[in-house]
Formats: sequence, structure tokens, C-alpha cells
Amino acid sequence: MAASTTLGKCNSSDARRFSHFDGEVVSAIRKLEDIPLKRSAARQASSLLAWDMLCDLVAYVAKGNDATCLKDEDGRPWAEIAGHRHGVSISHSRGWVVVAVAVDPGLLIGVDLEYRNEGRSIPQMAEQLGLPRVTSVSDFYDAWCRYEAIFKATGESDPVVQLDLSSVVLPVPADFASSLVMVDAGEKSHQDSINR
Repeated sequence: MAASTTLGKCNSSDARRFSHFDGEVVSAIRKLEDIPLKRSAARQASSLLAWDMLCDLVAYVAKGNDATCLKDEDGRPWAEIAGHRHGVSISHSRGWVVVAVAVDPGLLIGVDLEYRNEGRSIPQMAEQLGLPRVTSVSDFYDAWCRYEAIFKATGESDPVVQLDLSSVVLPVPADFASSLVMVDAGEKSHQDSINR
């Protein structure tokens, strides 16, 4: 597992910034203040906060170069910095928001954050990931976040086929799980050609 380094406060009020994978990825995390009671309103507020945090983090990574936060035709975020496409990822759960940006172009990244909900049907969901039905709640959510982060980075949905990537656990509250993964786009293309 790769180490993370705290970088301090992010511009987006009270977000904390961290460096991962020897400085190749920067993330920020923040709790949404005054979470709306309705789930749809809370989700929308978290999405808006995530977009603001992402744009702040992209500007930080750009170091004064031209930078833009964009969404593709499927609504997936990405960034353009000094004319190059940079990988970005967003996740939010129960009022907590995390965003991540690749410092260099050509890196694919994925981040996932999940509340450890003990009321979910863990045995059935664990089997979908190839885990034993008796997997603990904590182990399940760690595996689920890793699966989701890899899917976001690579698009690979088969847990057996997913690349063997190192991951980082983000500094989140104890009742949450998280994972951040990074892969070089060139390595993924090579791996895709091998898997065909």
C-alpha cells in the first residue's frame, strides 16, 4: 500500500489536501456542512461541493497554467491542464466528499468512499466480489471501495480480471471505507491487449 502525505488545507473551505503515490496524485476531503434531510437534496449538495473542490484542486495542480474542469458525454469528470488531459475522480457518501487529481497527464485514477452500513446484505454482495459470504463488514467495504476505485480508473468491472494495482486508503472517519488507485494509461493499454 502506498503512503500518503498531508498537504494542508484546500481552498474549498475546510477541505484537507493530501499527496499520494510519491506525489503523482493529490486528493482533498471535506465534510458537507448542514446536510439537507432529503436524500436527493443531500446528494445534489454533495455533488456541487465535489465539483467546487475538484476545480480548486485542479487549479492547485495546474500551478498557474490554464486549467479547466470538464465532464465527458457520460458525465464523468476530467481536467485539462496546459492543454493536456488529466485523470480526476470524485466520490461522496453520507455528507463526506473526496476528490482526486492526477498531477501528470496519462494517469488514470479512481477514488471511492463508502459509509460502512452494517444493515446491508453483506453476504450476497461479498459473493459478487469473489469474497466469502462470512466476510466482515469492514473487510467487505474495503474490498468494495477498491473494486469501485479500480472500475472508475480502468472501466474494468470483473473483479477477477481487474488489474493488480496498489491502492491507498484515504484519511476518512472510522465508520467509512475508502480507496484510491492509479494506473498509467499506457500500462492499461498494454494489459488490455494481453487480455484480448
